[in-house]
Amino acid sequence: MRQPTKKQRVREFAASRGWTGIGEPEWRELRAALPDVSEATIRASGLAISAPWSGVKQHTLEELETSLDEFAAVYAARPDLRPYCREQVIAAKDHARFASRSPRVEETKRALKAEMVDWMMVWLGDPSMFRTWAQIRRDKMRDCSST
Repeated sequence: MRQPTKKQRVREFAASRGWTGIGEPEWRELRAALPDVSEATIRASGLAISAPWSGVKQHTLEELETSLDEFAAVYAARPDLRPYCREQVIAAKDHARFASRSPRVEETKRALKAEMVDWMMVWLGDPSMFRTWAQIRRDKMRDCSST
């Protein structure tokens, strides 16, 4: 009989507790109970996870914007989580920067990842300004694409 994968173990643990989503208390309990399971594996398990434990989502610009908005709300409300929020955004920015410079990545995706790096740099500069900046940036991008 095969052992369950780490993702399966995460899902089974959550199901055994009746969790429909993961917030801070669930995240802490899960991390304590399954110390050999990485944050990335938990995030990839398919469970709904609240920011900032969800990590920064960056498959599309819209997804990134929503994710950074959620992080900004946590950052404003929870000073104790500010270092963790920053660590997550910095890691995501570094990942996007790597993709933006990789010759193995298609040019359109490299350009998107470079744009995402800029968005995350703005967030890192001042999370409270991000919402306003993002609106202005989207308007500018829309104006440029319509000409």
